[in-house]
Amino acid sequence: MLFVMKCLAFFVISSSLLAQTAPPVVTAPPYKLPSSVADRLSSSDRVLFGRLMRVGLEAAWTVVSSEGYLQCYINELHPLNTGRRMVGRARTIRYLPNRKDLHDKIYSQGPQLNYRSAEEALPGDVLVFDAGGETHSTVSGAITTTRFVMRGGSGIIVDGCMRDIPDLTAMPISIYLRCGHASSVSPILMSVDYQVPVRIGSVTIIPGDILIGEDHGVLVIPATIVDKVLERAMVHDEQEEFQRYLLLHGEPIYGVYPELNEANRKKFEEIKKQKK
Repeated sequence: MLFVMKCLAFFVISSSLLAQTAPPVVTAPPYKLPSSVADRLSSSDRVLFGRLMRVGLEAAWTVVSSEGYLQCYINELHPLNTGRRMVGRARTIRYLPNRKDLHDKIYSQGPQLNYRSAEEALPGDVLVFDAGGETHSTVSGAITTTRFVMRGGSGIIVDGCMRDIPDLTAMPISIYLRCGHASSVSPILMSVDYQVPVRIGSVTIIPGDILIGEDHGVLVIPATIVDKVLERAMVHDEQEEFQRYLLLHGEPIYGVYPELNEANRKKFEEIKKQKK
């Protein structure tokens, strides 16, 4: 908003029509982190998550891809809650088709992993359930997810199904899944691995990966490069905001996008100086 105001102060609009008529709205409103997450974050994570809420998803994708992570975007799933942005860290759970001997051995060692992951979740975590795309069984439901929300959970990604869809839809977290189902985990699936690399669609996710989700998909960012991604992507976003401003005030696209011509580049650099 401050950047736009400086643009307005810098340029004089020559067209009387443009001077009298506000330009159309062409950008989505800013996203807000749910208070159930924000209020529980550490001070450092509050800064990080604030940047993750603002950065352009497409700009971030460009940087992640340029760093060599070409399979970094999940678009095989459907958002249960639309019009939101999900940001968080991956906490992973892997499922396999049920097999009695292995099931009995694993389940004798402790609680099912949907319970354990909900109980151990940290503020800002996203539960990532690799159920192999199974659509005739579920991995969790509303009661367990209620505990996850109270732990400060940010979202859930399921390559499979969840139950209790109406209740989940009402919750303040973002959920991505293939579909809903009324079943429980058994007898089709069993949870077998926790905090290991998993596969969602065509993307590998490891514990601690940074996730940004919108209606059209989820971007997976390796934690080791998240600062670099944010820095470069937000510089890109700043230029695009300027380009959008020029187009909204009558400039032809040539010389504005995809690259600024020399005159517009000078204007952009001058505005950046004024911001400092």
